[in-house]
Amino acid sequence: MADDLHCIDASALIDLGKYFPRKVFPTVWDNLEALIREGRLFAPDEVFREVERDDVVGPWAKQNKKLFRKPDQEQIDTAKYVVARFSNLAKPGKFGPAADPFVVGLAQLEREKLSRSLLGSQAKCKVVSGDRGIRHACAASGIACVSLIELFQQEGWVFK
Repeated sequence: MADDLHCIDASALIDLGKYFPRKVFPTVWDNLEALIREGRLFAPDEVFREVERDDVVGPWAKQNKKLFRKPDQEQIDTAKYVVARFSNLAKPGKFGPAADPFVVGLAQLEREKLSRSLLGSQAKCKVVSGDRGIRHACAASGIACVSLIELFQQEGWVFK
C-alpha cells in the first residue's frame, strides 16, 4: 500500500548497494530518498552503525542521515524485549553493532502508533529485510517483512 511505513535493515541496504548500483538504477535510489523525505522509510541508528563503513552504502547513508532514528528509552526497552523473545537476533559473539532487535522493535513501536492513530489509518509498518532471523521475529510478532523487490512492487514502482 502506498502509505505504508518501512523500517529497513542493514542487510537490505547492503543488498541495495550490491545489486542495484546507483549508476545503473538511479530511479531506485531517488524513489528511496523520496520515501525518506516523506518519513515513510526509516531505520534505527544501529543500522547506520552497521553500514557506515560499507564502500557503497556508507557514503549514501551519511548523506541521508534523516533515514536513521536515534534511540530513545522506549526504543531501547522494546529492543530488549525483542532480544528476550528472540535471542538469536542479539548475534552472540559478534562484535560491533547489532541492529536486528532495534529494527524489529522500531517496527513494533511504529505499528502501535499507527493503530492508535485518530484517523484509524489503514497503513502498516513493514520491515524490509532478507535476514532469516528478522523474518522469523517479524512473523512471530505479526509484522510484515518484505524484500527490496517486494517493497518496489508494493510501492508501484516500474522501471523502464
